[in-house]
Amino acid sequence: MYGAVVAASALVLTACGGDDSGKDDEIAGVETPSDEPEASEDPEPTEEPDDGRPEIDLGADYENVFEGEPTGDPLVDAALRDNEGFENAVAEAIVHHDVERPALRYFVAGDALIKTLNALSNIQEGGNTSTGVVRYFDRNVTILEGEESATFSYCRDFSQVVTVDFETREVVSEEEPDAMPSFYSGRMELNEAGVWQTVAFEQESESPECV
Repeated sequence: MYGAVVAASALVLTACGGDDSGKDDEIAGVETPSDEPEASEDPEPTEEPDDGRPEIDLGADYENVFEGEPTGDPLVDAALRDNEGFENAVAEAIVHHDVERPALRYFVAGDALIKTLNALSNIQEGGNTSTGVVRYFDRNVTILEGEESATFSYCRDFSQVVTVDFETREVVSEEEPDAMPSFYSGRMELNEAGVWQTVAFEQESESPECV
């Protein structure tokens, strides 16, 4: 999908073009979200901001940059904020090789969660992670009738991302300055806690939408 495996997967990207058949039943906590997740090998305390959303730690070597000003529409701006939470939660799982961080299931649900966990499993098995900066631009949200679901789209520039070995931190793949951005679209639903969870998404590499 991209030249760098982990860079390509920062939004569960490997799962978009992969074969997920037969894997759904292997995902802990998806079919039975009330199950208590196993403790991670290197747990870190997670503080909760005033709004109750989990704090996300991307470490010192990785950054997501979201372009665009608030729209002034409270529903749209809330959905954009929680879409950022989705991207940051996935990045946190990649950076720390930990799929039990609270933010992941806080911001992701349904088919999107299954795809995400499958992709993250592949990344962990590969032994790599990412450093660098990812830029998100041309971000759009449309609130649908009933105001409890929405569609979204945006472009993702990963040209400043470096793939490194998770254990040794040795560079596996350098950044790709000429890499074309990818286009993402999907659907969010407003849950009972007032969180816009990403429930479905699609990805198009080197999309003309992002030129």
